Amino acid sequence: MGWAEAKWTVDQILQKIGQAPNNMRAFTAFSVSKTEIGLKFLEPEDSYSDGNLICSVGGVMIRMSETGYPTNTSEGELVIDNKELGKYETEEFVVGGLVEGKTYYFSAFPYSTQGVFNLATNESNHASAAPADGEKVNITINIDDDSAFNSVSVTCVNETDGTKTKSATLTATQRTCSFTVPIGDTYHIEYGAEDGYSKPDNTVSKVSVAGATTDYEATYYYFTATINVTYPAGATLTCKSGGTTYTATTSTGSYQFKVHAVGTWVVTATQNGESVSSNVVITSDGQTESVELSFVKIYGISRDKTASSPVWARTDEAVGMTATASVGTTAGASDFDNCYPWSGIVRETLSTGDVMVKIPKFYFQRYREGNIEHIRIADKKTTGFELHPAFKHAGVEVDYIYVGAYKTSSNNKSVSGASPQVSQTRATFRSNAKAKGAGWSLWDVAVLSAIQMLMLVEFATNNMQSAIGRGYCDSNSAAISTGSCNSVANLTGRPAGTDGKVDVVWRGIEGLWGNVWEWVDGVNWNDGTYYVCNDPSKYADDTATNYTALSFKGATNWSSSYITEEGLDTGDNEHVMLPAAAGSGSESTYDCDACWSSTGWRVFQHGGLWRDGSLCGLFTATLSNASSNSSTNVGSRLLYIPS
Repeated sequence: MGWAEAKWTVDQILQKIGQAPNNMRAFTAFSVSKTEIGLKFLEPEDSYSDGNLICSVGGVMIRMSETGYPTNTSEGELVIDNKELGKYETEEFVVGGLVEGKTYYFSAFPYSTQGVFNLATNESNHASAAPADGEKVNITINIDDDSAFNSVSVTCVNETDGTKTKSATLTATQRTCSFTVPIGDTYHIEYGAEDGYSKPDNTVSKVSVAGATTDYEATYYYFTATINVTYPAGATLTCKSGGTTYTATTSTGSYQFKVHAVGTWVVTATQNGESVSSNVVITSDGQTESVELSFVKIYGISRDKTASSPVWARTDEAVGMTATASVGTTAGASDFDNCYPWSGIVRETLSTGDVMVKIPKFYFQRYREGNIEHIRIADKKTTGFELHPAFKHAGVEVDYIYVGAYKTSSNNKSVSGASPQVSQTRATFRSNAKAKGAGWSLWDVAVLSAIQMLMLVEFATNNMQSAIGRGYCDSNSAAISTGSCNSVANLTGRPAGTDGKVDVVWRGIEGLWGNVWEWVDGVNWNDGTYYVCNDPSKYADDTATNYTALSFKGATNWSSSYITEEGLDTGDNEHVMLPAAAGSGSESTYDCDACWSSTGWRVFQHGGLWRDGSLCGLFTATLSNASSNSSTNVGSRLLYIPS
């Protein structure tokens, strides 16, 4: 018999008895609950031969057994005889009344419209599952030292349905618990805190799987560290790390926190809308740390600018504080030594060999209420105060600056035992300072202002010649070398000897007045108008370009005139203290220092000369020299602004 004849014979038989469908395209079983199993399935497609339909799928019979897969349409228990093809591809068919934990075996028998069944024992036609009531979650806690352990709450948080969240209380003797999470719900475990013990972290979220068992284990470590806090009485005090926050139960000004975990603890005091914090790093059991919290410290002075007395009244935190200068090795004393920023002013020798004085940043106010002028210095940023411009040149903030401890010497350095360099214009001094490298410049009016404010607040008088020393200024005939004040106790005051015949020093800065004048940058003068700049890269002489005119002016005919008023700019340069009025004062009234001025473009000199006597001082100013001046009695001082 040929192939054509054989095929014709088969086709004739199939037309008589029919052909069975192919295997199932999909067939799965899964737990729905502790008594139910869900089925999803997809029947086979119709079969064709040479384009001719040879089997049309009529449905599928599914049978179930507890002992194995049924092998024919009579074995086991009928589950469903489904003729709605495709209905249960996404929709589940639930089989109920089952026994939890028992495995049930399902066989699918797809059949044709002619009633011919597929009896193949193919895995495509088999599925099995055991009913289970969600995921079982077992939790065990370990305690390294249970001597002080009481109890903790352990919670199984149901993120899908919060009503199904459950908790259990565990103790030193009962350290395990179990939860069941409904199938498909998302959950995580949260461990409660026990005083004196570290708190385990919460677990990550997990989706419950039917019939699964998940074991969690966590350890509580006995751990206690101590943080002693001193803080402003009446403030609210907290200690926080991660999700743990302790609050002080008293507000007496001192408190002891017991913390129970390593890490960084943030201690915060809050009062009247202000807060101050400090970080405490805890690394070991039994560790003790101490921290002092304080709100902003403000040190102030005030003075009636119309009054002739040079004395300022102390205000704010400065009330009751005093300061006296040293004479030789006989030490004076200053209540400001332990107060920031004064406490941070120190001499340092830089890698360049220059001896400089480091001044830390501070915040200030300078304003007037009627005739009363106020100067206030804050140790940290606070409302109403601004960073002093000495620490924000060209808009760049720095934490500190370096001012030459000595007048600049001939090798363009700030060193001891050298003659002050003179006979150069301000422009030449400026250029030489810049040549030292990035950050170097001639000192400027902003830095002078910072020093003036710090000294005024510390000594509360304009008569610095009386408070610290006259300086090298009385009938002397020539300049003296730097370093004569190195042995002065506390580096504030004057050496032993005749006052007026020796130099002066304040917190390491020698010769702020007397000996030789000093060029100061950042100020130009023209016919009574002050122009100021705070960008060292733009300092230039005889120009208003890149400079700002101050709101107050000066006279053009001052000559050895004692200053009666330092002007107060109404713009953004309220820190600048330059003469606004002079002529009716004296060496012991008003500002106690003198000034000179002239018409046209002029440059700023500060301090006074070796022979100027009582005319010298912290506020002494000359605005009468042209930018071309290069006198033998005018020197300079270096400034270094670290990047």
